[in-house]
Amino acid sequence: MTDIQSLPLEIFIEILVNTDGITLGKCRRVCKNWKDVIDNTDYLWENICLNEYKYPSIIARRKASKDLKWYHIYKNLFKWSNLDEYEKDFKQFYVFLHHDINHALDIEYGVLPLKETRGMILYDTSTLKLIPVAVPDQNVLKIANNDIATVILLTSGLLIQKTVDNCTDMSEAFFKAEMFVLGTDAVYFCDDQDVYMCDLKLKTLSRKLIVHIEYSIKQMQYNDDTIYIFTKCGKILSITRDHRMQMKPINCPPEWIVQIKYITIVNARNFICYSKNLFKIETEKYQHLYLDFPLVTALFFYIDFVLIGTRQGEILLYRLSSQKKGMKPIFEKIAQLPEMKYALRLDVCERESGPVIIAATFFDIMILELTFFPHELEKKKSYPPHQLTMFKRLTTLRDRLRMGVPSLKAIA
Repeated sequence: MTDIQSLPLEIFIEILVNTDGITLGKCRRVCKNWKDVIDNTDYLWENICLNEYKYPSIIARRKASKDLKWYHIYKNLFKWSNLDEYEKDFKQFYVFLHHDINHALDIEYGVLPLKETRGMILYDTSTLKLIPVAVPDQNVLKIANNDIATVILLTSGLLIQKTVDNCTDMSEAFFKAEMFVLGTDAVYFCDDQDVYMCDLKLKTLSRKLIVHIEYSIKQMQYNDDTIYIFTKCGKILSITRDHRMQMKPINCPPEWIVQIKYITIVNARNFICYSKNLFKIETEKYQHLYLDFPLVTALFFYIDFVLIGTRQGEILLYRLSSQKKGMKPIFEKIAQLPEMKYALRLDVCERESGPVIIAATFFDIMILELTFFPHELEKKKSYPPHQLTMFKRLTTLRDRLRMGVPSLKAIA
């Protein structure tokens, strides 16, 4: 029964693909041969993640380091269902010299960017160690990485640095932009009401106009090869890879649209919008609307649940499945910030041992480490190839920025 040699490997894997996560975990414990096959076939766990935790796993994959396996992402997402039984370590991580509401930028590709007086410094989220490259510009609004490019949004525009195999290929470009999202092999960005694409597969980095939108753009997101644009008038525009478009209004009374100040969007069917005590959350499974929600100072949307920061310094967990119709929202308190502090930004990154929650305040960064798997605690290791490649791009960007932003116009 446990003799894996009696089955062709392809058939064995095909059988496993059609199981669920719990069954796959049990199969992994049958014998060493089965364990080796399952551990070395990461797309089995990718398939399970996308079936059981589709959007949370996509978010987790985008934020985690590339060398984090889908197996660990699945295990972590499964454990989020009950946090009470796990060890929590809440501590101050970094202290800033000046007051700012945007000290921390979004985590992507396992990188935590922090804005300091001397520029932007970067931390590896898997080890919480400083990355040995800094970006000497205080005006960084966003940074994103993937396997082939690093993209930085400055107040002056968008700077793209690409890894190229052929020295004749164009490796960098600069475009005027107000916001962007980085896909697998393209950068999508907005300038005023125009939406552009820069195809990273091409030898020449140039912008291509996708569409001019009649409405002001509030936020954009990339998911499943589709761009999602949320307009200030409460509409969501979806643009597929072949440039098919669909516009729809959010399901909210028109008189409330003008009150919405903040929006967190995953796609057209999964988003949160809120302002003051108005709070609307919509997912494929749930639709919740509150007119007297607690004042939110920071939020992280993980689809099945939401992390919320309050003015009282609490970090609360709001599970969509736990809410009851006609009742006040139900929260789980998972952390309390020190007196006089509250979160201005919340972010989450999955690691082998469990997730780390980042809470940025006016003056410091607090971290909450949840240890789901103590035996998986990160060990000191050399930098993987994808990280070394990213370091090279960051070094080139650093040198370019030291030359001065005006010189960037010569790149495009």
